[in-house]
This record gives sequence, structure tokens and C-alpha cells, in this order.
Amino acid sequence: MKQESLSGASIQELKSMYEEASSSHGEASASGNHRAANAQYKRIAAAWRELRKRGREGRSALTDLIRSSNPAVRAWAASHVLEFAPELAEAELERLASGPPSVTRLDAEVTLSEWRAGNLKFD
Repeated sequence: MKQESLSGASIQELKSMYEEASSSHGEASASGNHRAANAQYKRIAAAWRELRKRGREGRSALTDLIRSSNPAVRAWAASHVLEFAPELAEAELERLASGPPSVTRLDAEVTLSEWRAGNLKFD
């Protein structure tokens, strides 16, 4: 789905795009494929920006993704949910940060550290 067409996407389409891109980003990161990870990051960011514009329904879609079976999806969703439901997001990031060694664990640790230091901005 192209960037300019996201405004016409449904919440479910945006949620699916975010979930798929987050999962693919996790796989690419774990295998060291930075080009693929960067491409998926752009898709995650685009879906997040559009979900964010959708208010409560968009926030609800992101919150739902914290319950994904995929740790990479949960980590991305939790990082974006910090903006409006920090207690819920921090709890999930703490669970991920205490999990087995992985890229997702490191991402959760760094996200929590930067959030608590006041360095994360949601612009």
C-alpha cells in the first residue's frame, strides 16, 4: 500500500500492515538484513502515523497488537503505545526485556531506557 493511499485504508488494513511490517522487520533484524529492516521500518512508521490520526480506533488497534503472538510485533506496538498508555506499554516492554537473548529483547531494553530518560518523542 503506497503512502499516499493510506488515508483511505481501513483501521483493519492499517493494523494488518503494521503487524506484517513489524513481523518482517523482526525477521530482517534477526538475520542482519538491514536493507529489508529499513524498508519494513518505513511501512511501520507510515501505518503508525495513519493509525495515530484515527484517534481512539487507531489507538485501540495498536493496543490490540500488544497481545500478538509475535514478540517483534508486541515490541513495536508497545513502543508506540507508550505515547497514550505508558503503564500497559512499559509492562510489555519489561516482559520482553526479561526474555531470552534476542534482537527484540535488546530493542525492548533500549526503548525502556530511552523512554525513562525522556528521550522518546512522538512527532
